[in-house]
Amino acid sequence: MIYLDATLAASSPVNMGVNRTVRGIHRHLAARHGAGLQPLRWDFSGKTFARLSARELEFLERPFASYQKPSAIPGRGCWRSGWAAWKDSRTRPERFVDLGARMQPEDVLLIPDLCWDRRIEAWAQFSRWPGRKIAVFHDAMPLNIPGQSGSNDALFREYVRALARLDTVICISNEVRDDLLRYWKQDGIAPRPTPVLPWPVPFEGPRPDNPPHREARHLIYVARLKLRKNHLVLLEACERLWAEGLGFSLDLIGVEDAFWDTRRILAQVRRLAARGRPVRWRKHISDAELAEAYREASFTVFPSRMEGFGLPIIESLWHRRPVICGSNGAIGEVAAEGGGCRLVDQNDPAALAGAIRSLLDDGAAYQHCYEGACARTFRSWEDYGRGLDEVLRGP
Repeated sequence: MIYLDATLAASSPVNMGVNRTVRGIHRHLAARHGAGLQPLRWDFSGKTFARLSARELEFLERPFASYQKPSAIPGRGCWRSGWAAWKDSRTRPERFVDLGARMQPEDVLLIPDLCWDRRIEAWAQFSRWPGRKIAVFHDAMPLNIPGQSGSNDALFREYVRALARLDTVICISNEVRDDLLRYWKQDGIAPRPTPVLPWPVPFEGPRPDNPPHREARHLIYVARLKLRKNHLVLLEACERLWAEGLGFSLDLIGVEDAFWDTRRILAQVRRLAARGRPVRWRKHISDAELAEAYREASFTVFPSRMEGFGLPIIESLWHRRPVICGSNGAIGEVAAEGGGCRLVDQNDPAALAGAIRSLLDDGAAYQHCYEGACARTFRSWEDYGRGLDEVLRGP
C-alpha cells in the first residue's frame, strides 16, 4: 500500500507549484496502483493522518470544480466552502487513521507535500513505524533568502532537519539537492539518499500547436505575488520601456502570497494602470484560462530571483512560448535543457528591459527563441512515474 500525504492539495483548489505537482503524483499513482493507493491529509487538531472527505478528494482530483472565476485565493471567503468545511469537521474523528499501527513492512508513506508546519513533530515517530518513509523536497528558499515576509525561517530549519528522519528524500533539482546536503552538513546530520527527479510537464494531453504570436506584443508572468519573484523589478523594466514609447501589454497571473508582499506589488500595478500603462493582475485562473493566456501571449517573463525548479518556464515552453529568465541555480538547470529561453540578469531592470525590447522588436531574435521552444522535448508524467516507481520500490 502507498499512503500519500496530500494535505495542502486536498485543502484548497489553488493549483500552482507544489499543489499542481502533488495532484500529478496522485493521478499517476492512482492510475498505476488503483486501490493500492490511499491519499491522506494531516489533521492538525487531532495530530494524526485522516482519510479525505468527498470535498477534500474533489480538491485533489478536480481543483477547479469548486469555483468558476479568477480568484486572489480560490476558496477563501466563500460561504459554500465554509459550509462544506464545517460539515467535514463533524466527521473528522471518523476519518482518523492510526498509520503507525496500519503500515506493513512493504508499505510506503510518500510525502510530496511542503511540510513547513507542525506536522513534522510527528515525524519523530517514523523510526518506530514499519515500511518506508519518503519525502519530496521542493526548495530551501527560506534559508537561502532569509527574512522574507510571512516566513518562519526557524520552523523551516526544523523541517529541513526533520527530513533526515526519513528513508529517502527526493529532490526536484540538483540545486535543491546541493542545498539540502549543505544544510544537513551544517547541522552535523548524516545524509540520507537524495535522488534527483525533476518535475515533468504538469499538463496532460497533446502539446498545443500554438503558432508564433509576436505581433500581439503581449507578455505574461505566471507566479504567486511574492517579492522574491521580482515582480517589482519586472514592473520597473516595463515602465522604462513604456516611458520610451514602446507598445506592449503585461498580465500578471497568480495567487496572493504574503500580505505585505502582495500589497506592495499590487500598489505598483495600480499606480502604473492609473497612468494608462497596459498592465493588470488576472489572479489565479483555471487551467483552461491559463492555456488561453499562453496562446494569446507573444512570450513570457520569469524574473524570479531563485527557484527550486521553475515550473512556469516548462509550462511556457510546452505552449511554444519563449521565456525570458535568469540563468542561476535550478532556473538555469531548466533553461539549459534546450532552446526557447532568453537568459538575462533577472535582478537588473535595465537588462530585463533590454531582453523584452529585443523579443518585441527583433523578429529574427523572436523567431529563433520560438523555434527553440518548439524543438524542446519534455519529461512526461510517464517518464517521471518510472523514476518515482523505482524510488518507491527501494533498494
